Amino acid sequence: MTTPKLWRGQTLSDRATARREEFVAVAEDMLGEQGAAAVTMRAVVRTANLSPRYFYESFASREELLRAVYDRAEAAMIDRLATIDTSTDTRTTILTALEELRDFFTEDPRRARILLREPLADDVLREHSSAQVPIFTALMAPLLANAAPTPGEEAAWAITSTALSGALVALYLDYIDDRLAVAPDRLVDSAVDLVFAICGLPRTDSGSR
Repeated sequence: MTTPKLWRGQTLSDRATARREEFVAVAEDMLGEQGAAAVTMRAVVRTANLSPRYFYESFASREELLRAVYDRAEAAMIDRLATIDTSTDTRTTILTALEELRDFFTEDPRRARILLREPLADDVLREHSSAQVPIFTALMAPLLANAAPTPGEEAAWAITSTALSGALVALYLDYIDDRLAVAPDRLVDSAVDLVFAICGLPRTDSGSR
């Protein structure tokens, strides 16, 4: 077995991985701060100070890079919710999840632009995100014991899923953009009420604080 050649302590594979990470990091900044239109191959390689041939070593196209940035942000959000205690009652669990999402987006508003705003405006991200379960629904569904579709009700669930995701995206974007002047707790309480109302779940308590 031959030993991989090293250059400055890295193998060829290590260097390729590092270049890919640099491209994703640069594109993440561009997408989160300027929008999808700013993410071009030339702009990315110029900012990363790398050759175009290295770009195509990592990505077949600019569209593939956009999808990679979206997927990374989405994975970070899912990881953020992975530690939530789901042993509490449904309302408390959902409230905790929506608090985490509020903090996830307000701590770094670029995340909201990547995951919430740009999929509304860019065809590539719209198609990519729509091919998956709507983002808020994917996060809420495991927490909603009665929300999974039963046989014969898939169409109704699809409508509920779209309505839930659309309502929460609009709510959080307006809050992050300062178009909705409410306290952080009020935002989350209202988001929880939306989840219960749209999913048709019984409200056993007010949950207000």
